[in-house]
Amino acid sequence: MLPVIALLVYMEGQTYDPALIQFQSSLSQTDPALSFFPDKITEFSRIGQIRTFTKENLYEYVNGHAEYFISAGFSRLSVGEYGEAGTEGDGPDAVVDIYDMEKSIQAFGILSDESGGSTHSLQSGATGFRTQQGISFVKGQYYVRIAAYNENVSLDLFTQYIDDRISAGSDPFPEFARLPDIGEVVQTRFVREAYRGLDFVNNVIEREYIVGGKKLQLFLVTGEEGDIKKLIRSFTDFFNQSEIEYDTIDRMGVTIYEVKDPFEGDWILIPLSNSLFGVYSHYNDEIIDALLTLSGDR
Repeated sequence: MLPVIALLVYMEGQTYDPALIQFQSSLSQTDPALSFFPDKITEFSRIGQIRTFTKENLYEYVNGHAEYFISAGFSRLSVGEYGEAGTEGDGPDAVVDIYDMEKSIQAFGILSDESGGSTHSLQSGATGFRTQQGISFVKGQYYVRIAAYNENVSLDLFTQYIDDRISAGSDPFPEFARLPDIGEVVQTRFVREAYRGLDFVNNVIEREYIVGGKKLQLFLVTGEEGDIKKLIRSFTDFFNQSEIEYDTIDRMGVTIYEVKDPFEGDWILIPLSNSLFGVYSHYNDEIIDALLTLSGDR
């Protein structure tokens, strides 16, 4: 029996068996991102099967950069290639990579790192950035990269098609809704660890504004009420150990910390029920009221 099985295995390796190929490709059919790839985008059709990569084999696609994605929360990568009819053998005209980062804040962290913090609203309405050859954006828990290798590829149309396919309910990013509309947004970035050198301040969204001709940096950390209280205790412990002066004031039932920092200058901390705001460089009562009103803790 064993020699017969060995012979069959050998023969399978020498011949094309559609059933075998179908069985292998079915292993990736559990990937929800498969539905995010249209069969056709304008005159460009999808070429071949969608490839999927996990933590175990991501290095095969992004060799040298795989650990970065995995450490940021990576779950799965799906890759689709598109080309014009009759050009299949010449390589793809466009490649779409969809990284499932499991959480929207982790997807935004990748976008922030890859863009250097210079993200903006694209033509499709998605948040992302452009390069000479492509577009990257986030939609819920997914980080998407689209690369074009043909000048006839419309990156904006590809972005619109893919953006429309990804469910808006895929772990939406409510943190953006907590950032106030207080002035001109310069840039938004994500800091995964040790914000401003403080090892207890992690997973921070920072947005830089121009307000009344002055620049300010606002940061946001989200979490459960207990997490926010613990974070405030870490801040006050740090202030006391570093001999940094601070005062507390009560405004609309919220305790606000005014910090006299010899290194960072004057700044404030506003702890709320499920988030903590900090404002550096410039702030006033109007900005504080905007944060309290937006949070619902007024």
